[in-house]
Amino acid sequence: MHFLTTAFGYFSAIILILITLILVLVQSLIGNQKLFDPLIRLLCRILPAMFGIRVKTLGLEKLDPEKTYLFMANHVNIFDGFILYGHIPHFIRGVELEDHFSWPVWGTITRRMGNIPISHKNTVEALKSLDIAQTALSRGTSIAILPEGHRTRDGKLQHFMRGPFMLAKNAEVDIIPIVMKGLWERKSVKSIIVRPGSVELVFGKTITSELTKELSDKELKDKVRGVLLDMLG
Repeated sequence: MHFLTTAFGYFSAIILILITLILVLVQSLIGNQKLFDPLIRLLCRILPAMFGIRVKTLGLEKLDPEKTYLFMANHVNIFDGFILYGHIPHFIRGVELEDHFSWPVWGTITRRMGNIPISHKNTVEALKSLDIAQTALSRGTSIAILPEGHRTRDGKLQHFMRGPFMLAKNAEVDIIPIVMKGLWERKSVKSIIVRPGSVELVFGKTITSELTKELSDKELKDKVRGVLLDMLG
């Protein structure tokens, strides 16, 4: 049964991604990144649903629609980006592994959307990417980043990379911790099978820019990781 729902999901995902590609190319040519943003968000919400994944959001009332945030979430599987982009109500762009920008179709989508590639191998290039993200934040675009850097291999929260917390301190913006609970049970990194079921997207309490100023990079990293661990339960 899971094989059939998974096959249907992947077939639907291909169609949705191709539609997204067209929308992203058109708005990129026009020069208005927000033109089809509501529709692209809708497609991102529909895609997990095609696999039977139902997403419930908790804590959205904690967000100020007028503020710019740095969203930090756990990294579970291929659905992370779709769920985050589809359900975070702010206009956001993501910091994404540079290898993804060379993928067929998806590489064009993520590049044309204005997502920011980051290297895990070249420190100088990674710092340049963080500077680009800082500029975006200063111009009012919220940023989503997955501080683990790689998808979890066992369902547990991994160690965090230092870069996202350097960004938070330099940009002086509030951090919103997010966890996706139950997503590992829907699909692990080692399997192509997707199991239908519920996922909770939980928005945690704001970690203010005032607090980030007081902490070192390492202290802030430990603080945020501790918050996500508590939220995951």
